[in-house]
Amino acid sequence: MTERVTRREAMAALAAIGGAALLPAGLSQALAAAGQTRRAIDFHHHFNPPFLVSAAAGNRVGANANRLNWDVSFSLENMDKAGIQTSIITPPTGFAERTDPSGRVAMVRRTNEYGAELVRDHRGRYLQLVYAPLPDVDATLKEIEYGFSSLNVVGVGFATSYGGKYVSDPSFTPIWEELNRRSAIAYFHPLAPACCSNLFPDLPEEASAVEIPYDTGRAVMSLLLRGVFVKYRNIKWVFSHSGGAVPMFAGRWKNLLAHDDLSKVAPNGIDAEFSRLYYETANASSPPTMAALLKFAPLSQVLFGSDHPYVTDEVNMNDLLRSNLPAREMNAILFENAQRLVPQLKA
Repeated sequence: MTERVTRREAMAALAAIGGAALLPAGLSQALAAAGQTRRAIDFHHHFNPPFLVSAAAGNRVGANANRLNWDVSFSLENMDKAGIQTSIITPPTGFAERTDPSGRVAMVRRTNEYGAELVRDHRGRYLQLVYAPLPDVDATLKEIEYGFSSLNVVGVGFATSYGGKYVSDPSFTPIWEELNRRSAIAYFHPLAPACCSNLFPDLPEEASAVEIPYDTGRAVMSLLLRGVFVKYRNIKWVFSHSGGAVPMFAGRWKNLLAHDDLSKVAPNGIDAEFSRLYYETANASSPPTMAALLKFAPLSQVLFGSDHPYVTDEVNMNDLLRSNLPAREMNAILFENAQRLVPQLKA
């Protein structure tokens, strides 16, 4: 019989072992006895360097302005409360992209070095995705080299769009060639895109609540239809917020494109291409969303994320526990899939 856990049982198990292992009740003792106790991995955890917040003054990012006053103590405390062992960190998407263009490359470098300090100072608690100063392709290639050679990053973080350019834009081809050569992780966080961020000026939350998840869908479909996924098979593609609009619209896209010749961009069909991507659950782990995601994507491709500090680790963990997933699925999402994707997590 498949073992299922309630939120109450899972939280009771956490309390009983002092948060030392985030595992469904009934499995925690068995795994601990076997020396296999693990803790959760947060694949979507932002850090807000004060100098970056200041440089982006006037740029509203996230629904809670108080979270702009982030510090590392808040981050670690929140991780501990939710049973997070290690977080994969990136700066908040939208800050660097909307700073003064003349100083943006230097600002991204300073931010990446700040992230590397967090990794060094709190060994085992953080790993880093180097952030890309696109749309400057040459600077991005240099930052990728610097990140892997000097900062010991585990992958590269991107926005889904940069002004009027989406990540599928042909001018970004050298980036994908380089990441394909490295067999690297490419992680994408959406923005409220330039096209649609001010459609309802009297509804300031509209861009954050609606346009951000749709932008992931735009990015995924543009990468698919331009053949990027097929051409660069060695890249590990990771998309935020349970894929945004992708799980809901995948069937629609498949039906609408059923009579098109997709042999060059999806030789085994659209479903096969979508099933190779990774989807992390930040701010999208409620029961209805998880039901859609797990009907759409293989379990092996789902990663836990939080969107800290805009939505806390605890809120995301509580949402996931309310989904009442089987223990096997819970453990895969919380740590097993991430450990397979990021070998440094096992070190």
